[in-house]
Amino acid sequence: MNLTENQLRAVNEIDHNLQIIACAGSGKTEVISRRIAKILSDKTDIVPENVVCFTFTNKAADSMKRRIETAVKAGDESGPDIGRMYIGTIHSFCVYLLQNYTDRFRDIRILDNVKTFHFISRYNKAIGMDEWGLSANTFSVRLFSDCISKLADDYLNRDTWEDKDRKVFDSYRRCLYDHGFIDFTFLILETLLAIDTDPGLREYLSGIKYLTVDEYQDIDDLQEQMIRKIVNFGANICVVGDDDQTIYQFRGSNADHMINFADHYRDVVQVRLDTNFRCSPGIVDVAETVIRKNGRRIDKHMASGRQEIRSEIAAERYQSEEDEWEQIADRIETLHSSGISYNEIAVLFRKGKRIGALGKELELRGIPYIADSASSFFSGRYFKCFLQTLQLLTDPDKAKFVECWEGIISGEYISSGFRYIRRQQSGGRWLHSIFSDFIDTIHFLDEGYDDIVIRKDDAGGFMRILDDYEDIFGDRQLSAKIDGIIEFVDRNAIEEYKYHSFRIPSEPEAVNIMTVHKAKGLEFDTVFIPELQEGEFPPGNMGGKKYWHVLGGSFKENKDKYEASVDDERKLFYVAVTRAKRNLFLSYQLTKKGLSRFVKEAADSSYLTVDREDFKVTVPSGNSCRRDSWPAYDLNYSMSGSQWGRGTGMSVRNGNDYLQEMEYRKQVKAVRDKVLDYYGTAAHCFRGAMGDYMSARSMSDDQILEEAKRLHII
Repeated sequence: MNLTENQLRAVNEIDHNLQIIACAGSGKTEVISRRIAKILSDKTDIVPENVVCFTFTNKAADSMKRRIETAVKAGDESGPDIGRMYIGTIHSFCVYLLQNYTDRFRDIRILDNVKTFHFISRYNKAIGMDEWGLSANTFSVRLFSDCISKLADDYLNRDTWEDKDRKVFDSYRRCLYDHGFIDFTFLILETLLAIDTDPGLREYLSGIKYLTVDEYQDIDDLQEQMIRKIVNFGANICVVGDDDQTIYQFRGSNADHMINFADHYRDVVQVRLDTNFRCSPGIVDVAETVIRKNGRRIDKHMASGRQEIRSEIAAERYQSEEDEWEQIADRIETLHSSGISYNEIAVLFRKGKRIGALGKELELRGIPYIADSASSFFSGRYFKCFLQTLQLLTDPDKAKFVECWEGIISGEYISSGFRYIRRQQSGGRWLHSIFSDFIDTIHFLDEGYDDIVIRKDDAGGFMRILDDYEDIFGDRQLSAKIDGIIEFVDRNAIEEYKYHSFRIPSEPEAVNIMTVHKAKGLEFDTVFIPELQEGEFPPGNMGGKKYWHVLGGSFKENKDKYEASVDDERKLFYVAVTRAKRNLFLSYQLTKKGLSRFVKEAADSSYLTVDREDFKVTVPSGNSCRRDSWPAYDLNYSMSGSQWGRGTGMSVRNGNDYLQEMEYRKQVKAVRDKVLDYYGTAAHCFRGAMGDYMSARSMSDDQILEEAKRLHII
């Protein structure tokens, strides 16, 4: 790769703190890798152990290691051993520090988000959920975890907390450690506290001379504290990121660290990598046109480095959801016929629950696809077979077993598989061990199968779910564990695993269907972004109890810090658009909701083909969309990023009409919350009520009011 002038500036700047403001597709990973190689080459007193590089994911770490090794060997085949350099996530770095420099956490086991959910569910009384007025239902477990995370971020101010908040926080922390666990939040907090007391740990950190932080826009406040600790011990720091691509605010990511970096660190040199080598001029222009609507951002201008590429960029309206899926499938077939491989085509959804419908349409057409979403995984054929087999462990039924596996494995393996299952009713084996041997017994993963990749994915995913559950509930009786897993899959699994990838990284000849969040860091020749309606992308504001309702005080005063805004959704749209190298197809159907503001904003780009008459389509409450039924929607009125909920696709005649409409929506929301609470409570006690709860979540305003009347709520 021949470097540009700015890329070379970044590579050669090894004597000052460096902030690399890198737009999408700007080659930042190559720049970071060459800069680290130059440090090792030019600084004779620096060895790999003196260099640390934080990445956002383990996958990114593997890529970085390969690039750095290539860059180092380019200058000298006998160069330094990169294996002695730490390259990985901040969480993994903290695990290393705690296990090597503290006695208390030497043998600690790490809880990820799913295992944390299981832990809170099991030990809800010991950790003091009732102190916060929370029961052990699904929603309260997630709310409890969110409250603990916010308190950990604010740990330095714990003297200002209410007594009950300190009590619950300490109870949860103590319960974790008593059972030999630590979660992601406490990994960083305990490392920060250990640095202040452990001289050996401080000595190790003093040996870090160069620190690089990739995807800096996605770090949270605790991670920033860790970074500053290292810098305060004398490390040169280089951060790389783009505040326009901060899409994990719900996890605590804070773009202000990127925006204010030069104010918080001394002797900072800024380098802008503003040439996008991935996207065509049209894609870049659409992305730039939209993201400039955000108010608080680093001033930058992205330019395309692929001037020779010609694009097709269009926004199209369809008559219904079914029509939208059919037309997308038609276009995919046309693109493939023109020479574009399936794996260079992606459909990016804002919400993973919509993926299955498009998948069914592609399957009917015989179009190969990979749907990387929790909902598609849990509805998959092989997963359902494993789950049914799990249920048969305590009540073997050969007819059901044969029906389950017939056509998937041969008859002789079906017989041997059932005999194996029947033998497992007694004994204290773990489910993971049982199913590992079961998979071998039925020869499920023999290499002769055409769909061996999918089989490996589904078997691995099922085993992951068993592992996660048994890490917390492993001491329970077999029947109790099976009931617990079935209940978890029925009620919680899709939500808890929604950001987990069940697919082993590969490049099969198949269309990629995934959420925008999972597409971060990927690129495709052609990208579809469907369902661009208000309330879908951007989504509507979610009601219900939040962490500031529980904690109150300063947490309520500063609640906007973690709450998603229209600006944050615009960043997500920007990320989705910039995954496309050449072609971009936006689509929407306006039967129930108005057109997304992002399409209207993108229409300011001369590259986008769109029917502007669709801008006049409005959705008065309770009616279908129609043109000119109300005066045109005032787009400018909705652009304030802090006014989430305004500009929801409705038209307004005047201020009084607007206030009346907002009051009506406020009342409907209150009724909706009561209906959902009614069914949510029922589902907690009776699993069969979960279907009613899910139906209620998808009801229109009119339907929810009718349901509330039927239940005598209003």
